[in-house]
Amino acid sequence: MQTFAAMNQAGELKTGYADLLRMAIPISMGTMLQFFVLLTDNFFLARLSEEAINGAGNAGLVYMTLEMIAVGSGAALQIVIARRIGEGRREAAMQTFRSGLVLHGAMGLGLMFIGMLLNSGPVNSAIADPGIRAVFTEFFAIRLLGFIPFTSLLAFNALYTGTAKTWPILAIGICTATLNIILDAAWVEGWWGFEAFGATGAAWASFCAESTGFLIALALTLRVMPEALRPWSLLSREDLRAWWKLAYPLIGQFLTTVSTWTAFFFFVEKVGSLELKVSHITRNFFMLAFIVTQGMQQTTRTYVSGLLGAGRLEELDETLRRLFTLTFIGILLLCHGYILYPDDLAAVFFTDAIGQAAMVKTLHLLFVAVCTYAFTGVMLSTIQGSGATKVAFRVELASVTIYMVVAAAITLIWPQPIWIIWRVELVYFSSIGLGSWLYLRKGTWRQVTQPT
Repeated sequence: MQTFAAMNQAGELKTGYADLLRMAIPISMGTMLQFFVLLTDNFFLARLSEEAINGAGNAGLVYMTLEMIAVGSGAALQIVIARRIGEGRREAAMQTFRSGLVLHGAMGLGLMFIGMLLNSGPVNSAIADPGIRAVFTEFFAIRLLGFIPFTSLLAFNALYTGTAKTWPILAIGICTATLNIILDAAWVEGWWGFEAFGATGAAWASFCAESTGFLIALALTLRVMPEALRPWSLLSREDLRAWWKLAYPLIGQFLTTVSTWTAFFFFVEKVGSLELKVSHITRNFFMLAFIVTQGMQQTTRTYVSGLLGAGRLEELDETLRRLFTLTFIGILLLCHGYILYPDDLAAVFFTDAIGQAAMVKTLHLLFVAVCTYAFTGVMLSTIQGSGATKVAFRVELASVTIYMVVAAAITLIWPQPIWIIWRVELVYFSSIGLGSWLYLRKGTWRQVTQPT
């Protein structure tokens, strides 16, 4: 299986374009499959009603906001695993994964409990439309069951990305996406003679797919990397404290990012139902850019951490230039339709002229925003991979503060057309880029030799 990893026979990272793609493509393809799942969900939900797609969409945002706690923890696991591999300490890397898997299982239970508390009033009471609120409450009550399997699955993803052996992520993604799409058709609309459950059918489909993904990850790991699960030795208390020192800024960063974006959608809901629908569809199209950036940013964290751990500082600049180039090319390949044929894309989701026009103008703006994200995302991931996660968190905090002020101004105070409102994303990505550049230009990140 070594041929699937971006490493040579000695287990060292290779930094050519093909090697970077060998790691990034399985991650990106896995994200692409998630995109098709989200697109399928919205396709069936949009056929039910506007309340169904908006209520389920808001529930999905709250779910992902809470899940960012585990995503941040998983990113820290990835960085530490990659650093230990770079240092030639493979057993320490495996101990990091085992400890992370235990912690993620407990984290999933905690997130499910928090979700239950939020669903009992504090979150759904913020939704103005009673129809959307009803869908949200029922959908989220089922969706929160997925916290346990999905949070645990993120620990496996950290293992695969940290060791630069990412093909299992693609295999898991294919299986879970296929199952989710089939169950959407069966349980949302009642295809093939199944009973139709409406919007809640999509929630049950996602839970079943996530549970299946966890079981496949467990089986694959036992097959291709059994040393990751046995012997069952864990990190010492001191090592756990060092990991937490790296993890908590990442958890804070990812949680802040997505909770802010969730708040943005709740702001838009105050503007109008059409504006919220356009925003949820735009979120789907943003996932096309995320397909590229997710793979390249995780690759960036692994390579920066691994090269620093191995003392290969002279290779950093050229590797980062290649990552920037590949990310931008990927964005152009997947997102060119926002400029070249936006009317055709809008017509898939809107039959009325007003909705189509709003969608087209929003896609034009989105293209500029994701092109900016192609560069700023890699810059921020470089900071994270170096171990300077507190710096990355400070950059994020400054950027989301600006984002929230602008978003509140153009939705709650001076409501604007939706294609104006989405300009806030360009403000956010530009702020991330400026903050990251101000830190990276100093060069001190190259001197970080341990993830702290």
